[in-house]
Amino acid sequence: MLRRVSTLVFCLAVASACANHVRYADEMRERETRNVVSAVTRIEPREPVLSQPFVELGAHVEQTVQIRRRETVVRLDEETPWRAQDELWEVPSGLVAVPFFIAVRASDKMFLGLIPDKWIESGTDWGFTALNPALNLESDERLEGREISRKSHDLEKELLHETVPLAGTSVLLSLEQGPAQKVTLDSTGRARVELLELVSGVPNATPRMLHVEIPGEGVRATESLELPLARTTGARLVRAARAREAALLPGATPDSAAEALARLDSLGFPESALLVEQKLRDRQHANASWLSRLDLALQDD
Repeated sequence: MLRRVSTLVFCLAVASACANHVRYADEMRERETRNVVSAVTRIEPREPVLSQPFVELGAHVEQTVQIRRRETVVRLDEETPWRAQDELWEVPSGLVAVPFFIAVRASDKMFLGLIPDKWIESGTDWGFTALNPALNLESDERLEGREISRKSHDLEKELLHETVPLAGTSVLLSLEQGPAQKVTLDSTGRARVELLELVSGVPNATPRMLHVEIPGEGVRATESLELPLARTTGARLVRAARAREAALLPGATPDSAAEALARLDSLGFPESALLVEQKLRDRQHANASWLSRLDLALQDD
């Protein structure tokens, strides 16, 4: 008795497993990987000798990229998991479908074989599957794929040489031995900075050299460049630093501050003049009379 029960349970389990299986399917997957094997940074200043009170430069990277395309064939065993609640409608459907398709097969001779055999066979199989509570019907909604194996192979490899702007990259700028200032390149890999922004206080000597450095990343090494300042540019920079210091003196009057701001503009540092003016207004925000006199002095200038 036990042997019969065990055999029955085994057969039902096997039948259920076979019914769950729908088909084997091969899925093709392609993947492309890019690996930068070499990269060199190029710094392009607007002028080799800085004759203006600002510096404009661009930067890009010349890189060699190894492109690898790989194809993977994944073999899937697609099945429809068995669910007890589906048998509530599958079994009654089978009770109707089985005699119906048997009757169709028996009466096919009357129609001279015009009914396709494939349609009759698939309908009969569907009915017997639905009739058996240990089996399930195929369903695209419940279809699941279980990976059986996968095989991969390379389609092709190629080396691509390209030039890419260093958008969003940080550049370190410094004058002589002064502190380095960090500037971020825009979306085109360019930046414009007034030289006075790189000066802290008043230089003891006329700056003669601007140091530009772009830190490395990955295979791209750090790149630096020295840009000489024209003698007149260095002298203007020192005078502008003195004007800025005069404007920011704690005891500066509105008239002296306005005069210093006008001097900054005339020397070619309008952006620095606006920054200094904003600092003055933030410092004197509670002194309405001082700010009013500053506005009048700026209008006169």
